[in-house]
Amino acid sequence: MKIKRLITISICLLLTTGCWDQNLMKNAILIQTITFDRTDEDKFLFGIAIPGIYSNSLTSGQETPASNSQTLSTIANTPREGRMKLNTEIPGNLDASKNKLILFGEQFAKDDIYPSLDVIWRDPRNSMSAKLAVVKGKAVDTLNIKPKLESSISQNILNLIKGTEANTIIPNETIQTLASEILDPGEDVVLPLLKIGHNGTTIDVEGLALFDDRKLTGTLSQEESTLFLLLNNKKGKYARFTKNTNDNKAKMTNFISLNVDNMKRKLNVSVNNNGDVSVNLNLHLEMAVEEFPLGDVPKKLNQLNKELSKNLTNEAEAVIYKLQEANCDAFGIGRQLIAFHHGS
Repeated sequence: MKIKRLITISICLLLTTGCWDQNLMKNAILIQTITFDRTDEDKFLFGIAIPGIYSNSLTSGQETPASNSQTLSTIANTPREGRMKLNTEIPGNLDASKNKLILFGEQFAKDDIYPSLDVIWRDPRNSMSAKLAVVKGKAVDTLNIKPKLESSISQNILNLIKGTEANTIIPNETIQTLASEILDPGEDVVLPLLKIGHNGTTIDVEGLALFDDRKLTGTLSQEESTLFLLLNNKKGKYARFTKNTNDNKAKMTNFISLNVDNMKRKLNVSVNNNGDVSVNLNLHLEMAVEEFPLGDVPKKLNQLNKELSKNLTNEAEAVIYKLQEANCDAFGIGRQLIAFHHGS
C-alpha cells in the first residue's frame, strides 16, 4: 500500500527598513569608488574600485598595499545585488563606509538616477561625503586608468574634483547635499562632467551635466560652468576667466586674464495677472586683472569694462539658453514659485 503524504509549507516574511549589526573592520574591504553604467545590451553594469591586493614585504615582514586600485564589475539587477555578487569574488566583506566617489556613465544618467542611490541613503554605514560625477562614455572605464601622481585613480579623481570646486568650475556636491536637491520638485540638479583624455591616460573635467528632474538632458563647457555657478551665487575660492579683447586677432597681447574678487547677485521672480512668469537676474562682478600682456590697464579701463561686460552678458544669455534647452531649473525658480506664488 502506498501512503500519500501531504506536505504543507508556510513561509512567514517580515519586512523591515534596516537594522544595525556588527561589522568588523578586520574583515572589511573598503570600496573607494562606485560606478553605475548601462551596457550596449541595456543591462545594468555595477562597478567598484578597491585598494590593491596587500602583499608581504620581503624586507620588513609587514603588509604593504599595492600602489594601484583593483576594479571589479558585474551585471546585476540592482546595486545591492551587484555588491552581493562581487562579494563572492573577494576574501572579505565589501564596505562602503569610506567610499570617495559615485560615478554615473553617460547613458546610465539619461535614465532616472534616483533608484541607484536609494540603497546608499538607506544604509547607515554608507559614506555621505562621497562626491558625485557623470562620465562621458562608461564610468567603469575610468577605474582602469593608472594615475601618475596619486596612488589610486579614486584619489586622483577626488583631488581633481576638489581642485575644480575651489576654482568655481563645478559645484561642491556630495551624496548628502544631493538628497535634498533631487527630492525637491522646485529645483533641478547639476553634477560635474568628466571625460577620459590624452588617449585614455588621464581624467579631465569637461564641465557640468544638466539634469531635468533626475535625468541627464544637457551639458555646459568649463567656462560656461564657471559663469553658471556665479549666476547661481555659488562662487568657490577663485573664479577666473581669460578673454580676447580683440576678436579679430588671436595674439597673446589681445588676451586678458581676470579673477572675480567680489560679486553681488540678485534673482527676482514675478508673475503677472495672466500667469506669465518673468525672472530678472542681475550679476555684478568686481574683477582683478591678473594678466594683461599689452600692459597699460588704467588707460584702457573704461574700454575693458564695457567690452568685458558685453562679452559676459552675451555668454550668460547663452548659458541660460542651454539651461532652457535642457529644461534644467538649476536656479530653483520653481521653488520660488511654489513658496511665493503658489496660487498663480
